[in-house]
Order: sequence, then C-alpha cells, then structure tokens
Amino acid sequence: MKIMLLTHSFSPEISPPQRRWSVIADELTKLGHEFTVVAPQPRGITAQTSQSLHDNERIHIKRYRSLHKSKSMVGKVLKHGADAVLSVPAALKESRPDVVVATVPALPTLIVGYVVSKIRGVPFVVDLRDAWPDLLRESQVLKWRWLEPVVSHALSYLVKRSDLLVTVTRGLAVKMRLNGVRNVATISNGVEVERPEVVISNEPRTEVLRVLYLGNIGRSQGLDTLIHAAKILDNKISLRIVGNGTEKRRLIELAAELDADVDFRESVYGDLVLENYAWADTCVVSLRPDWPSFDHTVPSKLYELLYLDRHITGLVRGEAAGIITAANSGHVVGQSLDELTQYLKHLAENPDMLKTHNHGSLWVRKNASLRDAAKVYAKLLSETVTRFGKN
Repeated sequence: MKIMLLTHSFSPEISPPQRRWSVIADELTKLGHEFTVVAPQPRGITAQTSQSLHDNERIHIKRYRSLHKSKSMVGKVLKHGADAVLSVPAALKESRPDVVVATVPALPTLIVGYVVSKIRGVPFVVDLRDAWPDLLRESQVLKWRWLEPVVSHALSYLVKRSDLLVTVTRGLAVKMRLNGVRNVATISNGVEVERPEVVISNEPRTEVLRVLYLGNIGRSQGLDTLIHAAKILDNKISLRIVGNGTEKRRLIELAAELDADVDFRESVYGDLVLENYAWADTCVVSLRPDWPSFDHTVPSKLYELLYLDRHITGLVRGEAAGIITAANSGHVVGQSLDELTQYLKHLAENPDMLKTHNHGSLWVRKNASLRDAAKVYAKLLSETVTRFGKN
C-alpha cells in the first residue's frame, strides 16, 4: 500500500505522536509498504535536513512552512487554521495514496485528512490518541464558550465519517461505538522493545524517598496534591518536577507559598531523562481526578517507565490504573491528599516496596510493542482499503 500520514509532529521532533508513528512507519516500510508523512516544518530545521535526519530512506517526509507558536488563544486558532490551509497543497502534491491517516488531537489535521481523502477518492483513517471531543469540554481549553460546541460537533462529524477509527484505549473505543462510529479498532501506545537495551544505574538509596515527576506540566496532570504532600512530608521525601507547561509557573508559586521544598527543573531529553530516572526511587504518573475522560486515558510515558522497570506511583484510575496493577510495577494511589501522604510515608519507611523485579519490562514486551502494533495496523489498513474498494 501507499500510506499517507498527516500529523502535526514527526521526527526529529520529540512528541507523543512522533514516538508512536516513527516506529510504526518504520515497521510498515519493512513490511513493504510506501509511507509518506505530511507535517509542519520544525523551527531551525529545513525540510531537506529533516529528511536526512531520519534514518529510514523509505519514509518520505513532506514538510510545509508553519506559523510560529503563539501563547494567546486567538494566535493558536490562527496558527492552526493557517497550518490547515498550508498542508492541503503539500498533501495533494504527493502521488495518490491508497489510504490517508490523520493523527489527532490537532483538529486541522483531521479536517485536512478528510478533505484530502475525498479529493483523492481514498479511505480516511483517524488515529485518535486522546478522548476527544469529551476532553475538550472538560478541560475548557477554549475560552470562548460558543467555540467549544462548534469544535466538538466538527470533531464528531469527521470522526463518524472516517472509514476506520483507531483508538489507543479500549474504553475510548467503546465510547466511540456508542456515539455511532462504525468501524473502530484499538491499537495502544507502547515502546520499541527491539531497540538496544537501556541500562540505568540507580543511585544508592538514602533515608529520604526521592520522588520524580517528569513530563508535561499542564492542567491535565493535577500536580497540586503532590506539592502539598511534599510540604507535609518535608523530612521524608525529596520531590523533583522536571518539564514545562502551562501550569508550571503557578505550581512554582504554590510551592513558594507553602514553603515546600520542590526542585523544579527544565525539560530534558535523551541521556538526561535516564539520569533523572536513576535518581528517582519512584516515578509519578498523574492525571487529575475530576475529568471523566481520564477513565479511558493512558499517558504514553507510562509504557516507557514500565519498559525501563521504574517503580511507578500512579495517581490515575481506569485503564491506566489497570495497566500498573497488571504489570505489577508500582502502586495505584487514591488521589486525596491524605491517601497520597500516607502512601508516600509508608513507601519511605518500607523500601522493599520499590522493587519491581523486572515485571514492567516483561509486561511491555508481551503487551505494548509498537512494532507488533504496526503489524496490526498494516492488517487493519489493508482491510479498510479492500472494504472501501468494494463500496
């Protein structure tokens, strides 16, 4: 098959869709398929350089110029709209694919995928990584009240007209079927388990429990409770928060107001991530408790932590909590301050609870290989193309 992927981020950028699709695309080409990626050009990297940085020459990357990022809502709306307009000719200049895949949450990507599939007369596949449109309503990320129902309706309209919808969790698949989507499949996130083994030299244990949160610092994570717990357990835990996001400044101010000793650090990549994991006794995965969509949301970094056999403190519920329990690589904690405080205190006093016995990596190898996922994807895409041709 000739497969076209529309995405707002691809290698050499570092992002959840990039991590998922770089491996899947690589495996699909090894299975004999042709793969074209249409994505915005990253700042500081030319389209030619972007292509040369990718180690698989069979993946063709088509870049288009994108507006610079904006912090204002109006600026973001304008940027996404402009990106949608610019990506259409970029996609149409390529040879006709057999199938178009649009990876969401970026709404413009979804719109362009639908338009290109209709113009080319090929099936339209949606790769839905988040619980949209419900999450859009719960997060209230769109400040204009009239805009949210408009966007949610557009999302629902386009998803229902896809020839195949792929979700990353089973719960989301069930919900989308109940919402009237016809052809739905689940291919979870995961990691590339076939890559060279990563060895982390853990720093020697101390009497103080070292707690790490590393990742996006936004409204979705709900890290306030963790900072309050750090204040209460001042002499028992050392809390480090690594990353950036819309909530970071507010959390720094909260820690200062409480006089909580929290070590805030900038985002890190590559070996610096491993250094932070080596420092930590337990790694926190957190999703705020008051958004129902998080019952069927699994943070992609959870699979990475499991694969690296990190002990996980899960401030999550639903499918994410089920994975931590099934992998036997940490503990799921109630998301109240009292429950979290008591748990961290108990963990600090009982370091044997931190041992994972390689259960996480074994679980990931069996259940969350991205290359295995690519083989399933290839089968689903082939069936979708065949079904589309018959119609």
